[in-house]
Amino acid sequence: MIRRDVLKLGGAATAGLALATPLAAAVDQGRRPGGTVLIDDRFADARTFAAAARDAGVRVLSTGGDVPSLRYGLLRGEPLEGLGGLTTYADMMVIASLAAEARRAFSLRIAHEVGQGKVTHRLLDGPSGCIAVLDAAGWHWPAGVWTLMATAPAKAVATVSARHRTHNGGRDGALWSWAIA
Repeated sequence: MIRRDVLKLGGAATAGLALATPLAAAVDQGRRPGGTVLIDDRFADARTFAAAARDAGVRVLSTGGDVPSLRYGLLRGEPLEGLGGLTTYADMMVIASLAAEARRAFSLRIAHEVGQGKVTHRLLDGPSGCIAVLDAAGWHWPAGVWTLMATAPAKAVATVSARHRTHNGGRDGALWSWAIA
């Protein structure tokens, strides 16, 4: 075997071992059975995220740009703990204020800034390995976001960036993935 082949094989094995736990957890249908996620269904990436969550048996609700109506309507009486989503910044900020009222914090927050056919992932809260999972997911980063949420990440803080091309139906803007601890 040529040394170059050994190095390639070793690199692939290392990457596979690093991603095995979060990806296996997603295949295990997540640790959030019966949970709820919120999406902004105007974005194709949010709809892809929603499909992954539905496949895991999680209830998916569209915000319709009106999170307070959801909170005091369909989500009335439900705890905010474990609630997650892929929404706009404005929707996430409403959720942040509701979480603060309930004395809850985010366990995961990632900004996905979309523009000119690319997306930049920026981790604000969550394990530092989150960006590596999104890197490995490539074009399927919304499903990668669901993988991260399904594994119920511990609270940690890091800031890292990575670039990918994305299909977002021509809509530029920012999507935020988040989960409440």
